[in-house]
Amino acid sequence: MNAAQALLTCLETALNSRANPPADVMLRAGEQVTPLLGTGKDECCAGLAWVRIAGVVQRSTFEQVGECIGTGRRLTLEMGVVRCAPSADVSSVPTEEQWTNAALQLDSDHDAMEDALCCLTAAEDWDTVPILGADGYRPTGVDGNCIGGIMTVELEVDCGCQA
Repeated sequence: MNAAQALLTCLETALNSRANPPADVMLRAGEQVTPLLGTGKDECCAGLAWVRIAGVVQRSTFEQVGECIGTGRRLTLEMGVVRCAPSADVSSVPTEEQWTNAALQLDSDHDAMEDALCCLTAAEDWDTVPILGADGYRPTGVDGNCIGGIMTVELEVDCGCQA
């Protein structure tokens, strides 16, 4: 299992242990995740959680291993969860209760991300892969009808190049 899949498994387990897990939990690709909206589905209001590769860079020290230029890489993974932002009809605004419920849901999602990091560090497959660090939780939105947050983690990985 690769690092992104391992983190996704940890995130899904953490989210499913709480009330109101998101409907969709998946690997996503690209520079950023933009929740999708179609005529039959709204990823934000269904709840969307993801892990994506946010970057891979050479370790700070240059290494030549046989014909390969350095096998060590810093892998940055992003976890995110988005939900439906509070809304009201055109003559009103969301209520205090709606905003409180949204804030509590996002706090729960943030806690699940923290639990996913702990899960990854404890996973048997990853006990020899150094976690270099994790950024704090960063809120996102309100953007359109979405509100949520993201968190990144950096791992030291080997690209698998043979000497």
